[in-house]
Amino acid sequence: MVETEKVVAPAEDVVRPKSRKELRLEKKALKKKEKASSASVEQVPLEALSREEKKAMLQKQKKEQEKALKKEQRLQIIKEERMEKKIRKQKKLNREKNAKGGANAINKQKKSNMKKDDQETKKDQKASMNVFNNLFNGTKDEITGTTTLRMGIKFKDVKEGEGPSADDRSLVTVSYKLKGYKGTGAIIDSSKNFSFRVGKGEVIKGWDIGVVGMKVGGRRQLIVPPKAGYGSEDIGAGSGALLFFDITLLSMR
Repeated sequence: MVETEKVVAPAEDVVRPKSRKELRLEKKALKKKEKASSASVEQVPLEALSREEKKAMLQKQKKEQEKALKKEQRLQIIKEERMEKKIRKQKKLNREKNAKGGANAINKQKKSNMKKDDQETKKDQKASMNVFNNLFNGTKDEITGTTTLRMGIKFKDVKEGEGPSADDRSLVTVSYKLKGYKGTGAIIDSSKNFSFRVGKGEVIKGWDIGVVGMKVGGRRQLIVPPKAGYGSEDIGAGSGALLFFDITLLSMR
């Protein structure tokens, strides 16, 4: 078998692909050539052109001018629209600002009125509480330490005591002494162990009202006028006399 020799083509016959740089340079040169040719055409004087070429060139120039004018008009319209939009936005912000300022003024006035109403309400509540305290707890004379209750009943705590206070439902046991003539006279009545239920009418009004608030171990000097005691009846202190009690609360339940 005869071996065939491989024929190698000469190096100059091999087609080598162009590099990117070469392609870029060729493209650049082509653009430069086209630009030069177009410039040479534009530089041709009108006298050298035919009638049809002149007409075509004038039409082309007219179209380019119209195109440039339309572009300028379109840009002007866009500019005006943007300006109008900006003005509308600013007006809206101003309206919102004014509305907010007005709302703030209204809210401020409302808060001021509410504050005044609260102050008046608190004042009325305080006055009502004072009336309530005067009616049930009495008014206290800071100089003498004597508290005046309803019906003209007066008391002074010599000793406060401890624990809860007696009320209308309390069953209390007390020791007491009753004197006449401003509490300096002879003892009219006394007891070391006397029980009753407060507020049930088992004793005189002076006791039902005057014992409320006492605590176990407490001692109270109680002054009872005739209308809260025995009226015009004479029980040893004279007809219609004030009754002076010295009461000690022993127990309560």
